[in-house]
Amino acid sequence: MNFSEVYTHMNEPLLPSPALVERTLAKVQRRRRPWRRAAAAALAAALLLVTPALAVRTEGGYELLYQLSPAMAQFFQPVQKSCTDRGVTIEVAAVRVEGDTAQAYITLTGGPVDETTDLFDSWSFHLPFDQSGRCERLSWDPETGTITFLCTVQTLDGSPIPTGEKMTFSVRQLLAGKETLENAAVELELAAFTAEAETVPVGGPENAYFCTGGSGEAGMTDSAPMLLPGPALAEPAPGLTITAAGYSQGQFHVQLCRGNAARLDNHAWLWLEAEDGTRLEPLYSASFAAPSQVQRQDYTQFIFDVSPEELAQYTLRGDFHTASALTEGLWQVTFPLEDKS
Repeated sequence: MNFSEVYTHMNEPLLPSPALVERTLAKVQRRRRPWRRAAAAALAAALLLVTPALAVRTEGGYELLYQLSPAMAQFFQPVQKSCTDRGVTIEVAAVRVEGDTAQAYITLTGGPVDETTDLFDSWSFHLPFDQSGRCERLSWDPETGTITFLCTVQTLDGSPIPTGEKMTFSVRQLLAGKETLENAAVELELAAFTAEAETVPVGGPENAYFCTGGSGEAGMTDSAPMLLPGPALAEPAPGLTITAAGYSQGQFHVQLCRGNAARLDNHAWLWLEAEDGTRLEPLYSASFAAPSQVQRQDYTQFIFDVSPEELAQYTLRGDFHTASALTEGLWQVTFPLEDKS
């Protein structure tokens, strides 16, 4: 037997059960007095450091042990090159290690997986050394329904990948059914929206909308007025609707409702276009979320520097990106970082 197996064989009969570890970890997450949280965390840490082979069997135990000691967590994490959850199977197809870089080819099949499948920034690398990484969609095989991603990690200091180490790659969300509609005209008569628009509070009061981001001129995003959302004026793509338009502070605003953007990542980019094809890009955009509701609503407003007299010369156009399926689960594979080439 190797060292890991000997260690487990010697210590496992004397150790607390996985249920006890789970209950101890749960205490760390509950809202308690600071000294009680600290005591619970210390107890969980002690249990995990004494019983690492047992800790890695539970998701919570592995996560906490990884925070305490990445090297120990990865040492005791068993090799598992495939994993199935929610009808989707993730598998390690190949691994390549060269110098300070390691690459793994990860395939996904089953369930809602299609050629547009996105890992939705929910992927992560677990390694026992400081590293940076990226994950990119590589290919789609329509005959087998297999999509392949290339996952790349590099050591931060440029040193060679330590031999004999293991990498754990995990994914928690899969986004599928993605569609793109480019350079599409929005059926909205802009000349009907030259009046001053009604706005709603942003920030401050509990019932106010709050800014979640944007693009363009620095400092203008946070201070952009939020138009009062209304019924759909146009729906250029499924799940994306124009809910307000008009002037505020001398500038023309168009509001796009994205639904719950955290679920499907529906988004768009709008511009104004003249009959001769000249494009007028927005000065900036600002994104907002509605106050506490049963279902979250996200909005993006596009702000243009155009007078009411000139507005009728333009058509509203945009690029629209939507998705139809979000699958949540836990797909996790662990494999040695060994060059098999």
